[in-house]
Amino acid sequence: MAATVGALGLDAAAADLETPEVLAAIVRRAASFLCPITPGALARSVGECLDGLVANDQPETRSSLVGAMLEDLVAYGDLVEAPIEDDRSGVSRRLLFLAQPSYVPLPSGTCLIVGIRADGLPIDDGSLDDRIGYYNHARRVTLGSNEEPADVLGGIGLRELSEQQWLHRPQAVEAAALVKQYSVQLAAAGPSGSVEGVRILDPTTPVTYYRGRWRAPAHRDTGEFIGRRPIQFGADQWCYCDFDDGEVTRLVDLPAVDRLGRGCDEAWRLQAAIDAVAGTPQHLRVRPGRIAGEVILQFQSPIPSWGQRRLDALGQPLGRQPGSLFAYRLSDDLIDQELAFLEETMWLQVQQEGEA
Repeated sequence: MAATVGALGLDAAAADLETPEVLAAIVRRAASFLCPITPGALARSVGECLDGLVANDQPETRSSLVGAMLEDLVAYGDLVEAPIEDDRSGVSRRLLFLAQPSYVPLPSGTCLIVGIRADGLPIDDGSLDDRIGYYNHARRVTLGSNEEPADVLGGIGLRELSEQQWLHRPQAVEAAALVKQYSVQLAAAGPSGSVEGVRILDPTTPVTYYRGRWRAPAHRDTGEFIGRRPIQFGADQWCYCDFDDGEVTRLVDLPAVDRLGRGCDEAWRLQAAIDAVAGTPQHLRVRPGRIAGEVILQFQSPIPSWGQRRLDALGQPLGRQPGSLFAYRLSDDLIDQELAFLEETMWLQVQQEGEA
């Protein structure tokens, strides 16, 4: 196992196959050989590679960890998810592609490294091996005061991706306005006909347990719901559904605003708006870090990729934490602006440690 970790460019003395940074490297390497590929097929391939190699080898746990890391790498920008139409069947499915190896210069003097080279080739030529920092799914390089990113990183074939390009996000709107936007699209959709196997996100359930919010429709369900429905190829399709007595009457597949975007990004933002309008906004827990001057943000619901990227740029991803889906470590001097950003764009309710 130590040899495997070392071959991935990581310190075998400080990491093993269950370390998030190692899992991220394994997923990147598998993708470098297998892309283009569906997300499900890539996750299964990585899971099979890990079979019997990790201590916590329950298939459900392993699948969950791999799936979560794959989501993080897509959101971060190492992989690009795009819809592709099959020429023979005419059916559209979403495939993963390798993102072009790039760097994102940040005001702090560090650069984020994104993208994957094909065929298992390393991201650098070896000159940066001891300078690349690995933090969960993210990779950073700290440059010297006299070093230019274009010389150091451009010199090894990485293209510059501006912070503005990488952090592109939708325009901020009121929660009620966003819900209305999707409701108008849904009302304009034609009758859906029978939709089998759909699952819905119940807006009446506690916002503190995301997985527990999903269920099968019941006869009492009438109104609009975020849902996922099975499709012939690939992962279940994200959608926004209108129900009448437990039956789907209309639906709009997501993404509906940006066809090249991710369905989950639109769904998660829309659900946050629905929760806010209902008076039960999603929570963001804030607690002091172990080191003075650091703060930990704990999220109990997923956020769109543009929100994650902003946190990747400003903080350090910590992955899953007890009582939360994921967490980030931020400097205390950044916390006010980031809480304001998350309250404005995702309508989150901030809870300081110790608050009910």
